[in-house]
Amino acid sequence: MLPDDISPEEFLGTYWQKKPLLLKNAFPEFQDPLSPEELAGLACEEEIEARLVFNENDTWRLQSGPFTEQDFTTLPEHDWTLLVQAVDHWFPAVKQLLNSISFIPGWRLDDVMVSYATKNAGVGPHFDYYDVFIIQGRGQRHWQLGQRCDDTSPLRQDTELKILENFIAQEEFTLQAGDALYIPPGLAHHGTAINESLSYSIGFRAPSCAELLSHFAARLCAELTEDQRYSDPDLSGIKIQPNLSEISHASLSKAKSLIQTYLQNTENFEHKIEQCFAQIMTQRKYPELTYLPDTEFNPETLQAALRQGLLLEKHPAARFAFYEKDHTLFLSVDGTGFDLPVNKNDIHRMVLELCDASTVCINSQAIQNSPDCLNLVCKLYNQGSLLEANPEN
Repeated sequence: MLPDDISPEEFLGTYWQKKPLLLKNAFPEFQDPLSPEELAGLACEEEIEARLVFNENDTWRLQSGPFTEQDFTTLPEHDWTLLVQAVDHWFPAVKQLLNSISFIPGWRLDDVMVSYATKNAGVGPHFDYYDVFIIQGRGQRHWQLGQRCDDTSPLRQDTELKILENFIAQEEFTLQAGDALYIPPGLAHHGTAINESLSYSIGFRAPSCAELLSHFAARLCAELTEDQRYSDPDLSGIKIQPNLSEISHASLSKAKSLIQTYLQNTENFEHKIEQCFAQIMTQRKYPELTYLPDTEFNPETLQAALRQGLLLEKHPAARFAFYEKDHTLFLSVDGTGFDLPVNKNDIHRMVLELCDASTVCINSQAIQNSPDCLNLVCKLYNQGSLLEANPEN
């Protein structure tokens, strides 16, 4: 995707989360990996997150899916946009667009949203808290880039869409088929379709501090027992309070001490934070779409099936990430963590193979001959992260 005069290192140092970049002819002779009709069909499925945005005379309206064929046959000729999330989970050709940004860590990716827009349509001037690459398919779309925004930027109150009340265009250009645009977080932008068009938005994950803290707190709380409570056995030795509704300084100190002592004494506190972050970043966007196998494997039956030619592949929506620390290899898959021995070459190679974004089918001697690999792959299959592959694909 990047031009010859901008290396991945330069992009990450100069543009990533800093300033926008227009990429003309990023995909020469670009061919849309799906049609508007296929996108509309996907938007009719129950499990798909899809939206229709209507704009007419500066009036904005949102309609959420799933939709029906009747919904699409009654739409006006212009001024509406269809947006469908996570299309890369369902169309392998859309997922291949991610190969163009392989220099960005895979665990940062969220999904590819595809939008079909009619003439004059858009979703209004807005900003995102995450990075996005927008790849233009068929048609043309005019883009305006504006001011930096944050959670204090006023939004319009006459629509449920998060449209900026004030938008000040500072740059503008038109994307043709095969062009791409990188937009960093917090930068206001507004796209308007010049004619019937498709665009592909590669979004990234950027969990808020509140999300990270809530997940981590939930994990710590799950380890606590009912016996761990606030107590004040020395209350009898404290002077009777004249106002019984007042919380004494001694009681406040006890409450603070209860929390601080637990946090300070929590075993492997830093490692728990790291594990929690890895698990948050690999949670599936739509966990309800996890399909568990009808019959689970155990290591022995898996080994036999592999020797008979069983091929496994990653679920299209599965998310893999890992890190190494203190002689431990921590693998996180779809929000589930696995502590693995880092000093074993077979398991290390297996993790690298599983996390490789280009891995399609898995059936290696390492799995068949290593108890550690067999156990890991068995667990991943049983939790729905690995599926039986179709050799014809």
